[in-house]
Amino acid sequence: MAEGKTKAGTKDLDDSTLDDEKTSGDLDPGKVRREQKLQHLGKQIVSTLYMLVRNVKIHAPDNAIFLKPIETLREAMNSVVAQDKHINLQAAGTMIYLNNAQLRFDFGALESVQYLTAEFERRDIGGFSTNRPVTTQEIRDFLYVFSGEYKGQVGEDGVDGRQLPSLKLARYKMVKELLDKLQAEPDLNEQIDRKKYLMTVYCRAVFFMRKYYEKIGNGDYSIPFAKAGRLVQDLVDLSHDQRSHFLGVTTTRAEDEYLPYHAVNTALLSVVFGAELGLDKRQIHDLGMAALFSQIGLIGVPDEIMHRAGGLSDEERKLIDLYPLRSAKKILFTRGLDKTTMNRIVAAYESKVDYAIPRKMPDGEIELVMPKMGLGVYGKVIAIAETYDALTSKRPYREAYGPEIALALMSSQIKYKFDPVLLRVFMKVMAITPIKILDKANSRLRVG
Repeated sequence: MAEGKTKAGTKDLDDSTLDDEKTSGDLDPGKVRREQKLQHLGKQIVSTLYMLVRNVKIHAPDNAIFLKPIETLREAMNSVVAQDKHINLQAAGTMIYLNNAQLRFDFGALESVQYLTAEFERRDIGGFSTNRPVTTQEIRDFLYVFSGEYKGQVGEDGVDGRQLPSLKLARYKMVKELLDKLQAEPDLNEQIDRKKYLMTVYCRAVFFMRKYYEKIGNGDYSIPFAKAGRLVQDLVDLSHDQRSHFLGVTTTRAEDEYLPYHAVNTALLSVVFGAELGLDKRQIHDLGMAALFSQIGLIGVPDEIMHRAGGLSDEERKLIDLYPLRSAKKILFTRGLDKTTMNRIVAAYESKVDYAIPRKMPDGEIELVMPKMGLGVYGKVIAIAETYDALTSKRPYREAYGPEIALALMSSQIKYKFDPVLLRVFMKVMAITPIKILDKANSRLRVG
């Protein structure tokens, strides 16, 4: 993709109301607005249902405390009916679809989603549908099946004495099979839409990092990390079934705006890499957040040093070498000290700590002597992702290396920087045949 086009695509994004028409020029604005409204209403429906289902075990559905939340739920459901002429909610596991659109939840909401779908499963309910407005009493009758008082079976139209005139309930097993199939084989239109949405999320992330660098460069640390978390969660969700397109997005560059693109590309690569390693969604999200902010110590390094061809003076080299420490300090200054912050600080620092101590042999080969320290997985993953993106990016002092050449350099001249096992996995992720890094018969890798 041309650099100029992508750069222009992120230029006019607004921080609060994202202009998807500008980020993805071929997206239908009406369809985008419908999708955004559906996402908003769907999350409102799910969060309200979660609260109601949880509390109806203690209080009867006719209790006055439910007046306001039931009215909120009724209005949200009927807004969907008014927009789409029907409502069809399907739920299983962590997947919830509303009118064939998968709802994208922030990581913090997943526990509530799992609780709600587990309650649905216990009563053999996979969701509900109707093409008519629902009433307050109908919602109360639906909630009754989740109460501690009711122990019987639930039919498609509710239970005896509390039938649902509008809502039709779906069986859990049928819905789960359908949603599993949708996840495994999304239709062509959905694939195209998700690819477009991926590009939109990518543009949002680049725009966010650009503004982040501007603010932090001016000493303003009041950055909305919750927004960054939502962007990273979108990337985690999208990476599952769009891996090849996902990796293709990382070829997007802007030579005169290196850092924002580099940060987002590093996060993208780390997210896909983490999924390949078998990390769960929470860990992948944490990894993506750590990767996104691992390079912020480069803010303040003069452009003439960042862009210079050739060697650096000792003082200039010290300035570059200190950036992992500066990254850690900036992350600490941005938010309070908690476990999440510590993970980001450690990952940012360890991503620039060499995996092994290199020793050049008389024949020119490099012997690796592993240091006596335990580097974390996040730092080792980010080190590989960050270096790969840096090598495959065009810089003022050199052309971009191709993927094969970049990985050849990483597995030979600078192999002491990386965990050799993880580097092999990364080659698999990038669909490149692993280069021989260590030969079992002639390995010089040892613990020293």
